[in-house]
Amino acid sequence: MKLLTNLVLAVLLTCGPALADERDQKEKQPEKESFATKFPFFPSLLSTADGRAVKSADFEDPGICMGCHPAIFKQWNGSMHSNAFVDPVFQGLWRIGVRETNGAVEKLCAGCHTAIGTVAGEVRLGPDGVFQASDIAKKGVQCDLCHTIKGARDRETPSREPENASIIVDPGNLKRGPYKDADSPYHDTEYSELHTRSEFCANCHNVFHPTSNFPIEDTYREWKTSVYAQAGIQCQDCHMMPVEKAIEAAKTLVKPVNPGQPCITGPKREQMYTHEFVGANAVVTELLGAKQHAAIAVKRLQNAASLALELPGNATAGAIVTFKVKVRNETAGHNLPTSLTDVRQVWVEVVVRAGGKELFHSGALDGAGSVDPEAAMFHAQAIDKDGHHTSKPWEIVRFESNTAIPPKGSATPSYSFVLPADAKGPLAVNATLRYRSYDQGLANLLLGPGAPQIPVIDMVTTNGEIPIR
Repeated sequence: MKLLTNLVLAVLLTCGPALADERDQKEKQPEKESFATKFPFFPSLLSTADGRAVKSADFEDPGICMGCHPAIFKQWNGSMHSNAFVDPVFQGLWRIGVRETNGAVEKLCAGCHTAIGTVAGEVRLGPDGVFQASDIAKKGVQCDLCHTIKGARDRETPSREPENASIIVDPGNLKRGPYKDADSPYHDTEYSELHTRSEFCANCHNVFHPTSNFPIEDTYREWKTSVYAQAGIQCQDCHMMPVEKAIEAAKTLVKPVNPGQPCITGPKREQMYTHEFVGANAVVTELLGAKQHAAIAVKRLQNAASLALELPGNATAGAIVTFKVKVRNETAGHNLPTSLTDVRQVWVEVVVRAGGKELFHSGALDGAGSVDPEAAMFHAQAIDKDGHHTSKPWEIVRFESNTAIPPKGSATPSYSFVLPADAKGPLAVNATLRYRSYDQGLANLLLGPGAPQIPVIDMVTTNGEIPIR
């Protein structure tokens, strides 16, 4: 076992940043090894109650849960959580990662996308390029995974915070959740405060490089330092609520209330948590036929931000025109965008016309579907150990820049152009904030021939005029 651990660590170290010298490597290696020894499914930080593997058959199929929780099952079915394993974009990136690191990142990714398959030790990339797992493991982040989590080991992680699936899974008849008086005729119940707090979600929505501990995805910590955390607004208050109530809660910083009946044999509750878990991903949900989830994602995006033009009082023909567009993160309780911010694309497209003639354009897509490189883009630029841009998480050493907009924060890009001497009439200025989950080129790489066109979602648009004197 120790030999296997050392081999895994050796491979992982080839993916991380180069250490200063051989002495530093020797000094840091014992710490890395201690984490590999402490966490039985390293580099995932998953654990079971006794540290041993468990069978995937020890977990209930979601179809069983549907019998008493039909509404919740319907909400979950088709969600990104339900598709966490089968997501073709994730699998495309995961496949490349497993091959390029000789399997070192297999468990790291699987720990969150199929925790059941990971603790059962059954996930493998076959020689045909297909990931192998049991049927229940393929159902991703599902009912009996989340409701058999008995705790977290966040204080034992390298960052001393939740990360890389640092949960303790304990399958069995006891199910844990947010109600202190829950009583089921089918299984035992137990109240879990953890299930009501953002720290529960954080275990998979903070992803750190396993050797450098660089925060590749930092959604939880973005929230933790925000006004949302200060106001007691948890992840569940936005991502486990009907979309209208989630938007209102995010705007007002007042906890939403959503009465309902989680179980058909149980009482009506003052607070019922929905289980769509929708964020911004309208691509994969649509691709896999979950149109309702895709529609919710679009609605969330179209309520996430605001635009305001800062225009001069007038413009002079033949002179330089300068104006600004203020972009404000209105309702995202984390950065805009979040998650893999080096892949996500949020940018401003600006068009200026006079008399119907286009005079200035920033943020257009070219024929290959790539965004104008001069556009005001809100994202991170990830760099590998050689200083080259990379979209491969296992290669990331640092961010060269990060322009993602923090919660309730704003950014104000400036634009300038020379107004032709013969320009007539007022200048019509149009600005649109646009979103795309990833560049079309990356989609083509991950999905291969026949990759669908990745949609661009217009989040918000605004117009204004500048008189010409």
